[in-house]
This record gives sequence, C-alpha cells and structure tokens, in this order.
Amino acid sequence: MPARRDNPSIPAWSRDQLDSPCPPELEAPYFDKHLRAWVLSRHADILTAFRASSLSPSGPNDQNGVEPSGESARTKMRWETMEALSANQLRAWRERIAPEAVALTNRLPSEETVDLMDGYARPLCLLVAAMITGISRDAAEDLCEMARRVSASAAEPYDPAVRVSAKSANAVLRGCFHSGPEALRDSGFVALSQTLPCLLGNAWFALMQYPEEWSLLHQRPELTEQAIEELLRYAGLTRTLFKTATADLDLNGFSIRKGERVILRIIAGNRDPERFTEPHRVDVTRRDGGHFTLGAGPHACVAAGLIRMVAATVTHPLVQRFASANLALPIQWQGGSGFRSPSSLWVYLSL
Repeated sequence: MPARRDNPSIPAWSRDQLDSPCPPELEAPYFDKHLRAWVLSRHADILTAFRASSLSPSGPNDQNGVEPSGESARTKMRWETMEALSANQLRAWRERIAPEAVALTNRLPSEETVDLMDGYARPLCLLVAAMITGISRDAAEDLCEMARRVSASAAEPYDPAVRVSAKSANAVLRGCFHSGPEALRDSGFVALSQTLPCLLGNAWFALMQYPEEWSLLHQRPELTEQAIEELLRYAGLTRTLFKTATADLDLNGFSIRKGERVILRIIAGNRDPERFTEPHRVDVTRRDGGHFTLGAGPHACVAAGLIRMVAATVTHPLVQRFASANLALPIQWQGGSGFRSPSSLWVYLSL
C-alpha cells in the first residue's frame, strides 16, 4: 500500500517531514494514478534516476521537462556558474563571511531567549546574498520581500495565489540583476537570502534534538564541515524532485515510458537503512555520505560547494561559542509540499 498523503493530488508524504514522529516509508517504485507519475523512495532507485541520461529535470507543475534544445543552454549555464564558484572564489568569500558570523555570534545573548532565524540566520544569509550577487546591502534589504514571495512559491508550488504573487515578484527581481552567471542573479539571490536560512533552520533544529552531538561539536568545532554533511542528510530541505522521461528506460527492473513523470522522495532516500547506518538519528561523525539533498550525478546542485561553505562558516562560531542550545518555544513550521522549515527558532543558548 502506498505511503500516506494528506491530499492524494499533492506529492507531500506525511512522514517525509523533519518533525514527523515516524520515519519515512520506503517502497518499491510504483505509478501513482493520482499524481500521474512514478514515485521513487529507496536510495538505490533515486540514485539510478539521478544517473539516468533519459530522465530530464522538470518542475512540480511542468509536464514536459527540459526540451533537447534547452539542454545545451542549461549545460552552458552550469559551466558558467561552476567557473564563478571556483575554489579560490569560495575561499575569498569565506574569509569575508567568517568575521561577520563571529561578530554576530558574539552579540547573541546567553541564558535568555533569542530567535536564531531573525537574529542570526537571516541577516547573515542576506549579507551573503548581496555579496555573491554583487548588490549593496541596502538594495538587498529592499528586495527581501520580493525574494520571500518567490521562495514561498517554491515551498508550496500547488497554491495558486502564492504562485501568482511569486510571478509578479519574479518579474521585478529579474530587472535588478544584470551581471554574472544567470544562476547567480535573481534566482541566486532568492536561494541565498531565503532558501538558505530555511536549510540552516532545519539543520540547527535537528542538531538541538541531539544535545550530545551539539556538545561534541562545541568540544571539537573542527568537525563542523563533517557535521554539515550529516545535517544535510538528516534535515535537508527539499522534499521531492521531479523528472520526465525523454525516452523509454528500465529503472532497476521497472519500465518507464517516454513522457512519463518521475517523483523522487529525497527525504525518504536520505533515511534509507539499506544505505545509512542508524539513518533516523544525527551522528556528526558519520562518514557514509551519499545523501541527495544537493542532488547527485550530472544533476547535482551546481552551487553545492557554496551552500556547504556558507552553512559551515556560519554554524562553526555558533557551536564553538555556545555549549548548548535548547528550544524555548514550540516550532511554528512554514512552507508546504516543496519544503518546510521553522519560521522562527527561539532558543536558550548557554556558554
């Protein structure tokens, strides 16, 4: 029996949520008549889908995927973005971001409540977004609300009103960025100023559920980069990805025909016990990589290195300064079938 969804027409599985008391349900690939798509949840099946050249990326409301004529443009954009995100450039940005993160961490109060989202994650990520897209901090502040509307549509792509709002905001944002690779213009600004704080909120929430792991990072902050990898696996943001078959293919014994859609349950794949030891707990010393939060194979996120760098750079001073962090208020979750995250993260930080 297929895993339960609250709305059969929306690909949002109840257990594929960070705050679910039950782990994701894993199943063999099957065709869902309500979604009119194949659904993959096991790690091995999702990995095969990422590697399949005949499965093209598509969106939740896109039935056609990337046309062959558009694939060359997509490839060109990827190469331009990769060149802009060179190792040397990432190091240079890290050297600028790190002192800002340390300074803001030092201003966070201890032994009283503070919202890590508005007090730490969002201002730092807005600074990063301005830095990397080449606009001023004042301009970034002015564009923040437009970016929030676009991000809200990615979080819940099946809400018509949110989609209309995002469309008009997108039009405004496109006119504000004119240089650099396309992926680091308006869409990059939205991802860095809005989506990245959501990812950090999920990661820190997950880490706080395992105080012994926070304590270990406090004692050994040099493990932060490794810990970020584990937190990306355990608390990654994207719930599902979509692909469309550009040719008939066999996927681990299941026949998928040209034109059929495929839905990848990313969170479920990241919790597959066939791939990860004790997958339903955070272990910041874990070394068995292979999560799908930033994609895989030829369709891996082109900005994966940037995301990892920023996440580690802003998390390091937080766990280094504070010995523990405990929730002060219940989490109010925002988002929907695309991704969910804490709208605020009120905590007590202890030295």
